[in-house]
Amino acid sequence: MTFLAEILPQTSPFWEYSHPPAGMMAAGLFFLMLVCLGIAADVGLVLHWLKRPVRLPELAERLTSRVLPWQLVLVFFGIVIGFYLLASWIYLLMFPGGEIEPQTVIFQTLLFHLPVLGLLAWLFHIAGIQGRELFGLHWKKMPAMLGLSVLFYLAALPLLWFYSALYQILLSQFGFDFYLQDVAQILTAPMTWPVRAALYFIMIIVAPVFEEIVFRGILLPFAVRRTGFWPGIVLISAVFGGMHFHLPSLLPLFLLSVVFSLAYARTQSLLVPMGMHAAFNGVTVALLLLMG
Repeated sequence: MTFLAEILPQTSPFWEYSHPPAGMMAAGLFFLMLVCLGIAADVGLVLHWLKRPVRLPELAERLTSRVLPWQLVLVFFGIVIGFYLLASWIYLLMFPGGEIEPQTVIFQTLLFHLPVLGLLAWLFHIAGIQGRELFGLHWKKMPAMLGLSVLFYLAALPLLWFYSALYQILLSQFGFDFYLQDVAQILTAPMTWPVRAALYFIMIIVAPVFEEIVFRGILLPFAVRRTGFWPGIVLISAVFGGMHFHLPSLLPLFLLSVVFSLAYARTQSLLVPMGMHAAFNGVTVALLLLMG
């Protein structure tokens, strides 16, 4: 998903308007409110962690205790690559012009995301692995974990926005032309409400669940065991940012992945980065809608 810092450079600054568009003003005020809440969350978390400091070796040990057998990881990613190639081949047959349309996102979910998740559940069943225990998916704790995800998302927002804005300024100095991600372009296109509702569900629910299981649940513990805590997080975050193939959002997504990884290491529940990811995508969708 695109970040606000990559949307704003495409429009004139607020002060250039004698009468700023209502949608843009509403989006700016909404985001400003979130940043203010984020600063308050940062203060609270800093005070909390000063009293209860977090020890990184303990976090690394918790993550490495959740590493899957390398054979299972190898089989899983072989399946991922196979389904990706198959879905890409079918996509080229159905959309030979490479059109960017809402149907392409729904197509990708039906032929790639959902089958891969189903096969992962099947692999866990064969291997006798309890995915709920492995990923910390304890449903009785869901309200508390989702509450933490909102808190951590707000706390990360000021940092993400600040460095994303600097990144966009740097890119503009090199004459880079900004453009929205394909998904953002799709969201701003006209479509029927059933299709729009399906897209919102995919972007706010399906995509966060899929990506967090793959990157935080499977890849992160594997990388941390073999490279160390920070190198593992940096490696996974670089892959996470790069896989979106969108230079304007590369640094924001990298930083976002770092925050998701730290949240998972701290809470040991994949519900937290899933909730943070869903909140990020949901807020981005809301901002795009407000800005028209």
